[in-house]
Amino acid sequence: MKKISFLLIALLLVLSLAACGSNNGNKSGSDHSSGNNGAAPNDSSSDSSNGDSGKAGSGKEIVIKFPSYKTGNNVGAIFFLPQIERFNQKFAGKYKIEIEEIVQDEYSKKIKLLYQQKKLPPLIEVDKELADIMINNGDLVDLKPYIDNSPEIKKVLIDDSVKYNTDKNGKIVSLPLAFERPIGMYYNKELMQKAGLTGFSDTWDGFFSDLDKLKATGITPLSLMTGENGWTTMLLASAMIASDPEGQQILTKGDIVTNFNSPLWINTFTKIQKLLQDYTTKSALGATYSIAANEFFSENTAAIANGPWMVGDFSNTDKAAEGFADKVGATIYPNGVALGSADGYWYSIPVGTPQEQIDGLIEYFKFIYSPEELNAFLVAEGGFAPKLPMPDESKAKLNPIMRQLNDEVGSKMKTLNRLIYDIVPQSVSDLFAKNLPLLATNDMTPEQFCKAMTDTAEKFKK
Repeated sequence: MKKISFLLIALLLVLSLAACGSNNGNKSGSDHSSGNNGAAPNDSSSDSSNGDSGKAGSGKEIVIKFPSYKTGNNVGAIFFLPQIERFNQKFAGKYKIEIEEIVQDEYSKKIKLLYQQKKLPPLIEVDKELADIMINNGDLVDLKPYIDNSPEIKKVLIDDSVKYNTDKNGKIVSLPLAFERPIGMYYNKELMQKAGLTGFSDTWDGFFSDLDKLKATGITPLSLMTGENGWTTMLLASAMIASDPEGQQILTKGDIVTNFNSPLWINTFTKIQKLLQDYTTKSALGATYSIAANEFFSENTAAIANGPWMVGDFSNTDKAAEGFADKVGATIYPNGVALGSADGYWYSIPVGTPQEQIDGLIEYFKFIYSPEELNAFLVAEGGFAPKLPMPDESKAKLNPIMRQLNDEVGSKMKTLNRLIYDIVPQSVSDLFAKNLPLLATNDMTPEQFCKAMTDTAEKFKK
């Protein structure tokens, strides 16, 4: 079993590169710390793991170093990095978190490589494929004892997220979510008004009609991208899948999909092909997220699909003109569809992480889920915490765009759905982005696009 698991890891790594606890809560993974069960625990020699971690009870500051993609130009850095600083200030002399910068597209590959090398850092985010392997091997610390002993964490967790992050043995393998952030679309109100529109239609036929009106006025409707992970394009494809009863059922069930040779998927990518050919910029061919976003910031396009974490950039004068945020409106997708889910893995701690670092990370979890930090996060990046009502003073701080998105969710949302990337193997996600340019240039038909994804998924099954 161990050999098979590591062969799977090696295969995942090759495909990725080709595409670019205890019962008392005081000890972690004591059953697995010897590494005799096929686990891949940390190797303290890793330059990305521990640094000068100090020793528990020595009075020396414990340094906890791990990589994160929420750095540099990543929009998540705006809130994440200052929050790390606030944690470090609060626990100065006891714990200090140090962040190793890495671009988002390289993060999963890096974690898979470090896992194979047995050099994992103390805190990781894993995709579903790697999570399944690590869970089967018992390589993730059971967070349940720590959560049970931390009422400040336990009381805010979303029940569905706790269920998702609990394995068949009752271990909580990843920090469950306390918040949901519906993903929708943002549009330029002035450009829309030039086409006689105040917003997008509630149906997909009406949506395409709106795009035609924008195009007839000389306005490029959408900021799409075919580079990196094809994010903004993938969101629209996900919304289309979610609007179909069959697709909505697939997304709700959440099982990994390996067959895309059906009318549901072919029809969806026929529409995506039309969007890429008729309703976006020339720069969309090969565009990274920064290029797609810049087209919207520069008012070259009328709309972009993205999550609420983007809202802060609308008023960032390094990215958009002064006053641009006043022109931006927010909505969800046709048919009452919003994207996002409490399912999914987030922060996990690998078995073999020194106990003093685990203790520090539990303090970090308590910190980010404290009412002050959680509400600050929701004000900054949007969303809601079902078990922590937002106080009036926090609501008053909400960005008007965020408030509009919340209103749209409250009045129009019929379903909150997973993304396509949540239900396909990582190798299919990589291929999706790789083949989008071919779909855009007619070098690949929607049928061929879906067959290629199916063929790749079949290899995953083997």
